[in-house]
Amino acid sequence: MKSDRDRSVRLLWEPPAEPTRGPKAALSQARVVEAAIEVADAEGVDALTMRRVAETLGSTAMSLYRHVPGKSELLDLMVDAVWGETEPAPEGPWCEGLEFFARQMWAMYRAHPWMLQLTTSRRMPGPQAMTRQDAAYAVVSELGLAPEEIVSVVTTVSQFVVGVGRTMADRVQAERDTGVSDEDWWNGREELWEHFTPERLPMTTHIWNSGGFHRPLDEFEFGLARVLDGLRAFVESAERPPVRRSTCL
Repeated sequence: MKSDRDRSVRLLWEPPAEPTRGPKAALSQARVVEAAIEVADAEGVDALTMRRVAETLGSTAMSLYRHVPGKSELLDLMVDAVWGETEPAPEGPWCEGLEFFARQMWAMYRAHPWMLQLTTSRRMPGPQAMTRQDAAYAVVSELGLAPEEIVSVVTTVSQFVVGVGRTMADRVQAERDTGVSDEDWWNGREELWEHFTPERLPMTTHIWNSGGFHRPLDEFEFGLARVLDGLRAFVESAERPPVRRSTCL
């Protein structure tokens, strides 16, 4: 008997062919996945059930199981379908390619923040996600790095985007659950601010009084630039073999 993971591999990498003749079926694997993404986008991943997806399709939960065995496999298919909305990093300077990869991920997570609320350590990768990963590896491969260094460079960029994205996704979920925006919630914490004194928090108070917290830099833009700066220093360091100079200086 195949495990859920085995079924996900088959569904992701060997999807059933859509019939080319006869009337178009009311339901298909692709249509179920599309409807599930619509539910997760509108209501959050916690609201996602086979029954809720079936309601969206005007069908029954039992009819969905003919196309997707269960919720675990459905989530794997959803994640890969969303990755399919992105573009692979193009050939060219490594820095520009990695920046493109990061921006594609960021746009994906902003459109579908529920993805960042899923456990990713053992999420079954699909062909769309792996194609984008492979293109990012290809961009970095021109630097003459060791294979493990290629993986680490791409992983560093990915983990930065995921980290910033999770904060964004948490804000989206909190606002959905409470109906209160992040800004309004913090503005309502007057009792907390009374404890922020120069004696207890001298630097925080100085930054606050100087307007530093009122003029926040864009978390993604600032962080991505610093990550790429750090990677540039690594690949162009004296300890490494000479590489083509970056055009992103």
